Amino acid sequence: MASLSDYIDTAFDLSYLNFSKYPQTEIKSIGILGGGTAGYLAALALKKLHPKIQTSVIESSKIPVIGVGESTTTEIVPFLHRTLGIDPQEFFQAVQPTIKLGIRFDWGCPGDYHFNFNFFAGHQQESYYYEDSINNANWASVLMDNHKIPVIREKNGEMISLLQSIPFSYHIDNKNLIRFLNNIVKQRQIPIIDAVVENVHLDDNDFVTSIETDDGKKHSFDLYIDCSGFRSRILGQGLKTEFISYKSTLRNNRALTFDTPNNNDIRPYTQCSTMPNGWAWTIPMRGENHHGYVHSTDYCDEEQALKEARARFGHFEKYKMVEFRTGRHKKAWNKNVFGLGNAYGFVEPLESTAIQTAVHSIMTLCKLMPNNHHDSSSIAAINQEIAATWDTFRWFLAVHYKYNKQMDTKYWQDCRANTEMGDAQMVVDLFNQRAPLSASNLGTNSPYTACEALVFNSYSYDTLLYGQKALERPPVRPKMSKEEYVQRTLSYQELTKKALSLHELFSEDYLIEGGLLEQLFEDQDTWIVETEA
Repeated sequence: MASLSDYIDTAFDLSYLNFSKYPQTEIKSIGILGGGTAGYLAALALKKLHPKIQTSVIESSKIPVIGVGESTTTEIVPFLHRTLGIDPQEFFQAVQPTIKLGIRFDWGCPGDYHFNFNFFAGHQQESYYYEDSINNANWASVLMDNHKIPVIREKNGEMISLLQSIPFSYHIDNKNLIRFLNNIVKQRQIPIIDAVVENVHLDDNDFVTSIETDDGKKHSFDLYIDCSGFRSRILGQGLKTEFISYKSTLRNNRALTFDTPNNNDIRPYTQCSTMPNGWAWTIPMRGENHHGYVHSTDYCDEEQALKEARARFGHFEKYKMVEFRTGRHKKAWNKNVFGLGNAYGFVEPLESTAIQTAVHSIMTLCKLMPNNHHDSSSIAAINQEIAATWDTFRWFLAVHYKYNKQMDTKYWQDCRANTEMGDAQMVVDLFNQRAPLSASNLGTNSPYTACEALVFNSYSYDTLLYGQKALERPPVRPKMSKEEYVQRTLSYQELTKKALSLHELFSEDYLIEGGLLEQLFEDQDTWIVETEA
């Protein structure tokens, strides 16, 4: 006979939550055109989350990938190691990433000024009120300023890692990442067809019937995922899907990329520096820094960009020029084609969103996979969510350009005067009425909720607007006293004195030989577990 306890257990049973996140589908085969980062991640996710679908990759060894440093956001860590099940030790040994706590912006105010944008919430209101700066708002920001990470060495030599509590992401050499992912794809027995696509064949209703490669073969699939980069070989060229330009917000269209030595000064952040005709990234790898000067040909030719980059970073000889356009296609899913990565759209890498947008689109596809090509509701939902996310990125990036006063060149005057803000203007207006936005979760440019944006939330806007000193009225006095605030900052400094640099972490191999990596990913009480999609 059942007891009272049994009845109570039944009343609060949560088994109704045990449904599959990934719906069944009549789609039996998927062909992925392009084997770069987006293509390989999509193939691995489909193999893991929709194993009944036969997934193949079509790529050409004749077409080079863009080999630049890649700065990522925190989503990549749980996606790689939990969703895809990629072994962290194998990843670190093969890819040789560095750890990123956030972005240092040389941005906002004239002169030698910067602010830190990290992944850890903090006391921004207090820091801004008492110091006219947000760089002591949390321990992660203090670590960034001191080029340290949250791994502490005690006097007896024992290591205490707090990486499980401080969110981080990776700096990655794209060539290493693609080589590694290619091996994982092969290990998981996902077919790779090495060929160049020469023709896209459509039926009378503009559905793709096959893609024809340079060896004369035709390949047919139920769904085609276009990961062909800026060429957008199927979604753009083949189907002529409408393209929505972001130029009124993001005017840059070119990046001059180059490397410089870092002499083992491996900093735990991406650096974004204001330049006369745009901005430049610095991504620290283990032996060198990867740079890119993002600029607009409307203001700066190649000779001028080269001159300005060398003046800022020192002389270098080898460089590449990468051309792009900002914007997105109107539909990610059109007919029986799904556009992913640069084939769908591109926003410049000011907030390190390239892999983040790919991961979001992949997970959206996997969770909303249509039952078939007549499942118009699921297809519409996929298109709406992905479009809204990309537009969210656009408007968030607009705030960077509208309020950056570090330089007063023609380029930056035009940015401040003419950047289209879209829905972000509402967020800025709210900030000036009731900063900080994160105190009440107000501030969003997403149509989905009145509380939080899809990606960049109220805390992110607080960071950006406080950091650029865009507050138009005197700040409100916080509840925390100055004495308590000062005591907090002193504790941050004391912890930082005991913390390791990335060079110390890697040179002594504390991550693998010291067991810190194994400890981090075996622990179930971490931000990594909590944020898995």
